[in-house]
Amino acid sequence: MYPRSAFHRGTHLNSRWTTLCRSLLTLLALLPGLACASDARPAVQAQTPQVGAARLYRTPPGAAPLSFPASGADLAAWQAGLTPVSRVRLTGDDVWVVLNLRNPTAQREWVFDPHGTLMEFVDARVYRPGQPTQVIRTGYRAEHPYMLHYGADLTLNPGEQGVIVARVRSPYFASQPEFSVPSRAAYRRTVSRENALILLALGALLTLAMYNLFVYAGTRNRSFLYYAAYMLAYCAGWAFTFHLPADVFGWHDLRWHYVWFFLLPILNTLFYRHFLQLRARLPLLDRLSFVNLLLPLTLLPTAFVLLPYAHVLATGVIAVWLLLALISGVASWRQGFEPARFFVLGLLALLVPAAIILPGNVGLTPDVPFNSELFTLLGGTLDGLLLAFALADLIRLLSAQNRASITQLQQALHLARTDLLTGLNNRYAFEQAFGAPDSGEQLLIVIDLDGLKQLNDRQGHRRGDDLLRDFAAQLRTLEDGQVSAYRLGGDEFALLAPPEAGGTLAEALRRIEAHLQAGPYPQSGVSFGTALTTPAQPSIQTFEQADQRMYTHKQAKKRHRDTPPPLPI
Repeated sequence: MYPRSAFHRGTHLNSRWTTLCRSLLTLLALLPGLACASDARPAVQAQTPQVGAARLYRTPPGAAPLSFPASGADLAAWQAGLTPVSRVRLTGDDVWVVLNLRNPTAQREWVFDPHGTLMEFVDARVYRPGQPTQVIRTGYRAEHPYMLHYGADLTLNPGEQGVIVARVRSPYFASQPEFSVPSRAAYRRTVSRENALILLALGALLTLAMYNLFVYAGTRNRSFLYYAAYMLAYCAGWAFTFHLPADVFGWHDLRWHYVWFFLLPILNTLFYRHFLQLRARLPLLDRLSFVNLLLPLTLLPTAFVLLPYAHVLATGVIAVWLLLALISGVASWRQGFEPARFFVLGLLALLVPAAIILPGNVGLTPDVPFNSELFTLLGGTLDGLLLAFALADLIRLLSAQNRASITQLQQALHLARTDLLTGLNNRYAFEQAFGAPDSGEQLLIVIDLDGLKQLNDRQGHRRGDDLLRDFAAQLRTLEDGQVSAYRLGGDEFALLAPPEAGGTLAEALRRIEAHLQAGPYPQSGVSFGTALTTPAQPSIQTFEQADQRMYTHKQAKKRHRDTPPPLPI
């Protein structure tokens, strides 16, 4: 989200706008409370000096630049040489700010706090009757005593009056600046709370980015890569917004501040196009989303060559991105893509601050009475968390789809290896199992079901199928984990078993034959032959050997109709 903040001078906002803002903020539950609780910079409060409305002035066109008044007594004449203005120019300005102070409290330690937007230079003087003029230098370029904040200590004794004159210069203003004078103790608490929230939010964004980079390394799913890049850009953008590189590393280069906010639409669009599968699900929205890639790339150089206009252009780019992203997320959700619900909720965490803050970036709406920079950062962090939930939901969905695919594959493999009529393993399964390199020695029994053709001719193929099923059911009783039964086709069957099971299985086949003949198939019979696989003998020779012995057994049975032939083992 594009950084901006509010400008209120005293109590500029009417109660209706304040009530509207507070009502909208409740949509994000915890975030408004955190943002408002951390903003302890009221202009008028029981334990703060009475601060008049900030009066803004600008040097008239063509006039020589003015310096600070020599003393408070020269202030009126000094102001007469300036032109009053109501607002600073967002595309860069050099203005004078005058604040009247009166301290009705017993405290004497205060803080002059310029805030609400980036200000490159803030030079101030505190004029008090009978006291030396205090010099204050703060702002983005200056060393300031409070990390990530522009506050500077000042002294105003109980009952004393004074005037703060400040010169504020900056190549751009993300919004109108604010000026307040809280007590030093209250300001320190505010700084501690805000810095804790800022660093916590930035740390969360960085952690989410690093974690999802590791997930991408394992899954190669580009949604995780784009998400991690988006979180890194968001973290970098807000780190620059809160001057973390400037305060920690001394890097004062305003040209880099908006690069990250031009990159956000690009990286998030790459993420949601892949995550929402727009190309396959919603091709029209996928094509429209290219606007979020081309427009930011085209305007990104303005951060270096047209810095005063970068924040306005970034505001427009971000507004277009959020609109297209929301439409894409809602459309995907309505199509039944469940992870899109977290994507939409994450966008709402950005849109609530955006609806309040972005219009003020270009002066369309009044400014908001709370720390909007922190509020927007927290909204972005919530967006990052919800997008992480969306990715987790995507993993859940993909896992469920993988399990379903594996189940379907297993079912397909089972059907491919199963004879549909008898339920036994089919010839394909037999060819995979017989003579496999890791199978070791195997006993092969080739079986021919006698009498099937005659039964088909006399009573029909349905009756023949009944015989096949009944015989297969008897063979299935022989399977025990080491013995496997197969239907090779027609009336041909086979058993694969350990070498020592030959005698047991031969007797079992004789019993099955007797069972069939004693039942409804008196003309049926079971002929079989056995062979043992050996490393020196190819499996095809083993099969031919068993098959030949089966035919020998069949012929022997015909010659000895009254006396059973010996078992062919």
